[in-house]
Amino acid sequence: MPRYHFVVHAPDHHHDDPDGSVLPDPQAAKEHGHRLIRELKEGDYHPPGATLQVVDETGQLIHSIPF
Repeated sequence: MPRYHFVVHAPDHHHDDPDGSVLPDPQAAKEHGHRLIRELKEGDYHPPGATLQVVDETGQLIHSIPF
């Protein structure tokens, strides 16, 4: 199964995901990304202008989710 990485990009910083997550397909990665956003917002992390970028193991952007 492919590995996907979930990278937070904010205007003043970014957070890499070097380990990523093994998921069956791009749709599962997109759903996982939306779940991560919900969890981060519940934890009061929602920087203005930030996005969560879902990237596959080749470095290709699969999906970008705004906070």
